[in-house]
Amino acid sequence: MDGNYPRMLLVTANVGSIFEDPDHMLKIWLREFLKTVQHYQPGLLALHCQEVGGKNYEDSMQHVNKFVKAMLSCEELQKYDRARVFLDEDFTAADKFTALGNLYFVHESVEDISIWDFVDCKFIPVVGREVLSGNIETVQIKEKAKFPQDFFPDFKWSRKGFIRTRWNIKNCIFDLVNIHLFHDASNIISMQTSPSQYSKNRKAAFIHTLKRFEEDQYDKVPQFIFGDFNFRLDSQALVNELTKKTTSNQTKGKKGQVNKICYTEEVNNKVVLTVETKGFDCHEKHSEIFLKKSKHLRKYDNEMILYKDRLYEYEINFPPSYPFSEDVSDGLSYMKTRCPSWCDRLLLSHSAKNIIVQNDTVVPKYDTIGKDSCMGDHKPVFLFFHLKKSQGNLEDSVVSSQSPLPLAKSLSINGNIIDPIDLEDINIHDFAQFESEHGLSPDFKASIRKRGSGIELTRPKGDRKMSFVEAAKHVQKVRSVLLRWPNRPRSRHHSSSSEDMKDSDSDEIKSNYYNNNIANSEDCLSANTTESDVSESPSNSPIKLQINTNPGIGNTNTKHVSIETAEHDEHVSLVKPRTENSTQKKDGKRHCPCVVL
Repeated sequence: MDGNYPRMLLVTANVGSIFEDPDHMLKIWLREFLKTVQHYQPGLLALHCQEVGGKNYEDSMQHVNKFVKAMLSCEELQKYDRARVFLDEDFTAADKFTALGNLYFVHESVEDISIWDFVDCKFIPVVGREVLSGNIETVQIKEKAKFPQDFFPDFKWSRKGFIRTRWNIKNCIFDLVNIHLFHDASNIISMQTSPSQYSKNRKAAFIHTLKRFEEDQYDKVPQFIFGDFNFRLDSQALVNELTKKTTSNQTKGKKGQVNKICYTEEVNNKVVLTVETKGFDCHEKHSEIFLKKSKHLRKYDNEMILYKDRLYEYEINFPPSYPFSEDVSDGLSYMKTRCPSWCDRLLLSHSAKNIIVQNDTVVPKYDTIGKDSCMGDHKPVFLFFHLKKSQGNLEDSVVSSQSPLPLAKSLSINGNIIDPIDLEDINIHDFAQFESEHGLSPDFKASIRKRGSGIELTRPKGDRKMSFVEAAKHVQKVRSVLLRWPNRPRSRHHSSSSEDMKDSDSDEIKSNYYNNNIANSEDCLSANTTESDVSESPSNSPIKLQINTNPGIGNTNTKHVSIETAEHDEHVSLVKPRTENSTQKKDGKRHCPCVVL
């Protein structure tokens, strides 16, 4: 800390390449990344990753386990005693999957830091290290969305979207947003118009996102938006300049579409530029144009101009961040697949400039990581600065009054607390949930079912398994409440979305329904139910109890009552069996009512 101002290191990194060759690339990538962390020694380290699991994520997602464990166990981050890791990995949920990863590490010198709960609208103290992986839709301390197909109707629906978190450091409140916008699918199409169709698609999605933040129900706070924006140079204007004194020759494919254009100098008949669907080659001048003399290309970097009324970016003094060679022995050359561009950026709202310290001695640093090393096809880009104090408005924010979980010096993976000593033997995906098991590749499915032998999982205090006797008492208590239905108001159902969902008033449900279906449950419980009838599953799974309402007729009238215990909550939910009579219509859909004790 310089002058008690918290140091902030924000990094964006498209890590797709390192999961294609983790045995070689991961080691180099971590070395350069951690070297930067050691140099700047931030109080808060924020790493926003895109393409987590790689381009072939069905097969490569299993390598994310190695990546995360390497970060958690490395010596350079041991003084970062608090962490929150969000990994949107559930590729079986096609309508939600973004492949984004937000990793936050808090140094032990930072005394007061909390994270926002987007559902309960309160700040929660950040204690210990926590990994949230797999399907993270129900995680309340983030806001996540995948961009609708409408934004790019003519192209394949890809894993693009955003994840937002909100932080409070010593009453300085701000948002950190990880974003991934659409890429240019074809070099030839991108150079046909200015701006290109791809640029228009990106603009539609980004403006939609910014408006969402501007119009939602949350307080408006400074924002740092950093990720892979996929901003590209104006290809049409650039090609026109590079090919002023040339003639062009087009090659068409089987369907009559142009798939290759060669530009040849008129004087010496020398090819100076070749553009293909996935090729952009300036031949012997390629490195000179895009690496050594990249400053003159800034006049073609126009996409950021569209948002200058909303956002600010520090001056760029580094070469285009994409597409670098994926050869581990070459960290300086560009691949000749795309026109090199500044895809990876860190943008901030104009209000965010007011919480950054900048004077004669303290100046923010905006640069790339691993300039001379292979970091994959994207060079990570970072912004380092010092954060001012007490710029937030804590009085308008609700702070959690709950005592934080005793997670100091410990690690939680999807609610399961493990001893960090056992980290090497743990697979983080053992604790992950996926929407469709059938969508997992055989190798990945097999790997996530193998827990480390001898690893003892523990739970936070107050979040233990429910005993048989306790379950029985809860069933009796639930019955007494149901008999008084509908006088008791329904609780609001929350989803992971930040958008408010208004509950319509429930239709009146006659209490004799519950008399008929749960009658004599208290007697059945004591006379016919044994401990084997109660499945004592982990607290994040429902505890199912079979109640036989007619003991003399086997299981013909067996009713299934689900008692759910939610982490950090004291309430118990009883969900009535879904029948045609019991469901209610809301927003054109049927919903099964529940009561919360």
